[in-house]
Amino acid sequence: MLAALEQLWRHHLQAHWRYYILVAGVIAAGIAGGTLAAKMLPTGQVVELQARLGEAFYGLAGGVNYQSLANFAVLRNLQAVGLVLFLGLTVIGLPFILAFLFFRGFALGFTVGFLMLSRPNDGLLIVLLGLVPPSLVFLPGLVVAGVVALAFSLWLVKGRSTERVSLSSALVVYCGVGFGTLALAFFAGLLDAYVAPWLLRLCY
Repeated sequence: MLAALEQLWRHHLQAHWRYYILVAGVIAAGIAGGTLAAKMLPTGQVVELQARLGEAFYGLAGGVNYQSLANFAVLRNLQAVGLVLFLGLTVIGLPFILAFLFFRGFALGFTVGFLMLSRPNDGLLIVLLGLVPPSLVFLPGLVVAGVVALAFSLWLVKGRSTERVSLSSALVVYCGVGFGTLALAFFAGLLDAYVAPWLLRLCY
């Protein structure tokens, strides 16, 4: 079973490695853009965001509603991955998939950049404890979702007349992979809601 899955994964990588480079590059460009945007924030907005960040840490010290955080984090992640997968089912989804992946990278880069700049003493620690654990699970799921969505959308654009794979079979595979990426998004949301706040409370 494991050998078959490993062989299937290798075949998938060989067939779609260009898509992985494209998706990873778009997300990386978004992260770089978000980091640059954080450095260019006007002083007034920096002060306002620092105040909100301080309020968030004050609330963290006073206690955390883990259930509420979990509902928000899981729903946010499922919506993000679900949107990418939905766009992959449409012929016109290609540019929107890339734009959304860039936006998610931008949001992550902006958050990391702002934390590092506004809190030079402990910004790196906050990033490592609060952002890295869920991102290590969510980003791979988002990348895989982006790859299969791009590949499927391009397959629809090029037409299926010369393909030996039927639409129904392709949809079954697409839904199977999509379910796996949604599971990763769900688990990342739980990490974001339960593990990250717990790690931060250990240090703050």
